[in-house]
Amino acid sequence: MLIDLHAHTTPRSNCSRATLEELVADARARGLDALCITEHDVRWPDDELADASRLVDFPLISGVELTTDVGHVLVFGPLRKPLWMGYRLDELVDECEESDTALVLPHPLRRYAGERAVRGGRVPPTAEEIAALPQWEVVHAIEAASTQTTALEHTLTAAALTVAPRPSVGASDAHAPGRVGTYATELDRAVHTAEELATEIRAGHVRPARFRA
Repeated sequence: MLIDLHAHTTPRSNCSRATLEELVADARARGLDALCITEHDVRWPDDELADASRLVDFPLISGVELTTDVGHVLVFGPLRKPLWMGYRLDELVDECEESDTALVLPHPLRRYAGERAVRGGRVPPTAEEIAALPQWEVVHAIEAASTQTTALEHTLTAAALTVAPRPSVGASDAHAPGRVGTYATELDRAVHTAEELATEIRAGHVRPARFRA
């Protein structure tokens, strides 16, 4: 099964200019089997996403991209607190250890080797330094590549995954039409819900796939 784990719609994510219909059209064109909708700090209500999935006739799975003290974290599965209250990473990890919710670290090097960091003169970290980041070990998978990260970030992430292996995924992080499925994630079995997806991520039954830019 091929799935894009990371995409944003307008108007629910104010940084996106892609409608749900446009994202789904791209997912179909790329041959994906499902698409995760992961808005910033807000989750689609289950009934609304189910209705939207029926309307566009395409499997949609719920997730959320949470802002934490170490940056963004993709969450698949239930959380106890209202999202507007926010989470620290350690609090998020502790809660998810008591549930089947899965955590994925998106664009893991944005603060350290992303475009802004490079423009600011920041020296890129070594693979060993990346692997020593506290968030590296506590999430269930690392986003190895997306359309919102640079070639340098991809190279450094790959090097860190060699030093400290973790399950890894690919995702578009789509904020505009034409991006969904450029990077995606391959699963060994079909999933239909966030909970089923979380089980596969937590088990490490995921691997990144790349198509065309």
